[in-house]
Amino acid sequence: MLLALSVRLPIFDLGAAPYDWLTRQALWREQIARVLAHVRGSPRRVLDLGCGPGVSAFVLAERLGPDAQVTGIDLSPKMIERAEAHLARRYPQLASRVRFEVADATRTRFEDAAFDLAVGHSFLYLVPDRPAVLREVRRLLAPGGTLVLMEPNARGSLLTAAQRARAHAGELLRRPSAALRFVASMVLWRTVSGAAGRIEPEQARRLLTEAGFDACEIHPTIAGLGLHLVGRVAKRPADTAAASDP
Repeated sequence: MLLALSVRLPIFDLGAAPYDWLTRQALWREQIARVLAHVRGSPRRVLDLGCGPGVSAFVLAERLGPDAQVTGIDLSPKMIERAEAHLARRYPQLASRVRFEVADATRTRFEDAAFDLAVGHSFLYLVPDRPAVLREVRRLLAPGGTLVLMEPNARGSLLTAAQRARAHAGELLRRPSAALRFVASMVLWRTVSGAAGRIEPEQARRLLTEAGFDACEIHPTIAGLGLHLVGRVAKRPADTAAASDP
């Protein structure tokens, strides 16, 4: 595992600048926001897995409101440098609620049950030891917590997605620059994920179950190119009873 990480890390560092450019656009931000459709309640302690240059963390902080504290982690120091630079220059209003650090998601420094929500966008498929990451995230989630990942679907098709996108051609043409970046990011995503290993729906369900999540859901997204993987941690009986008291 360590060898695999050491080989991939320079690639992540070298790819920080182009990845930053591709993902810093409205359509990508909208895809990040869609993961929140699977979130219940109002999570305050949020972990952004594989945060990259910070786009996902900023979207989460904005959408979840002023009580949410977002911690973004990434294995690549270059990605974290860019995330911190964007926080200082573009999102100073979020400085008290968003922080970033270099970390290996298979073994973090955080205490048990430190987060209410964990989110990862195009993250798990790049990790050599997927079971280890999911076990660690399960440890980090408090009772009632949720994990939502957006990952490449092994059964997805660019051709099918392109055919479906024709129905939204007018909307895309109104935002040509963002649309061009988004299409480029999708093509690159499918290319990289083809080499790294896309995720089968049943494989995702098995991984979540074996990691100890009490319930899991798999939802297609981006015209079938992606999957939303949802893992839920059950509330403790005391929490359930307290919520039902008048």
